[in-house]
Amino acid sequence: MNEYSGLVLAYLPSDKEKEIQIFPHARVDGDCVGTAVALASSLRKLGYRAQVILDWQIPPRLSFMNVPDDLITVVTDDNEQQIRSRQGLAFAVDCSEGHRMGKAESLYSGAEKKVVLDHHVSASPEAEIAYVDGKSASCAELMYLLLKEWEGKFGLKLIDRFEADCLMVGIQSDSGRFSYENTRASTFRTAADLMERGANVTDNAYHLFDETCEGKVRLHAMALSNMKLFADGKIAVTKITQKMMDETDAPEGAADGIVNILRDIDTVLASFVIRETENNELRVNLRTKIGFDAAEFAQKMGGGGHHRAAGFSGKNVDIDSFADTIVAEAVAFLERT
Repeated sequence: MNEYSGLVLAYLPSDKEKEIQIFPHARVDGDCVGTAVALASSLRKLGYRAQVILDWQIPPRLSFMNVPDDLITVVTDDNEQQIRSRQGLAFAVDCSEGHRMGKAESLYSGAEKKVVLDHHVSASPEAEIAYVDGKSASCAELMYLLLKEWEGKFGLKLIDRFEADCLMVGIQSDSGRFSYENTRASTFRTAADLMERGANVTDNAYHLFDETCEGKVRLHAMALSNMKLFADGKIAVTKITQKMMDETDAPEGAADGIVNILRDIDTVLASFVIRETENNELRVNLRTKIGFDAAEFAQKMGGGGHHRAAGFSGKNVDIDSFADTIVAEAVAFLERT
């Protein structure tokens, strides 16, 4: 990280009127939002113009983070050219390729200077400078290390209570409350320092994992009742249609967590939740145990992720046919491993 930190510093625009634009992946989660916002806030403390560029507003389920409106710009057809005119450096966090950034893709891909900070093993970075650590529990943990080095170099406190809380949200989100196997001793050391700087672990955990609503509960009940097991109980699959979302009045993100419940069945090695979206795309969340590499399988299906948590998507195919394909591929994958 020391070499990467220095390279990034050297790459920051000398003209501080130019904007450092930070690009998380589309369909944001706690890790990419927390990492991006902490970086933007810290860069502003160093005197740079910095903005997080999103393809959509931060969803209500992450509203507890209280991200200031002036740190965020949502790309539209009307403002894209204006955003491009301000661009001095494109900084990708928690993703490495423009195609994962939704409507912000062209802004990132067209930038003259790009850097990447990521923790996805499947990443093939589109940047001149990249630091990818697939063993890290979260991108937020890597950002913490970067900002700590900058604190030492500039003699400034960059990680105050707000930044600490943002980074903690990222770590808690991607480590599953410090329970996933990607959680390392260094993850706890980072979390301890962030707590000393003011991060609120208890409130974050409640909002990330426990808070719910009627629509979400009803959707979970429907999805779980439709679950099917294959390969002697080793593969669990459920489908969530747009009709189910409408009938339960479930909010965006309500399907989160279902895939983990299926994975926790004692016989299951791999669980799949296949969800229809309003734009007719099928998104698949995958969770696995030892014996089924989620990242390898997701890459085979055109996606990516971690060894135990990954995802991919399908287009121009109905949900039932796609489910059949996934099951067939998963069964064959099990037989080869």
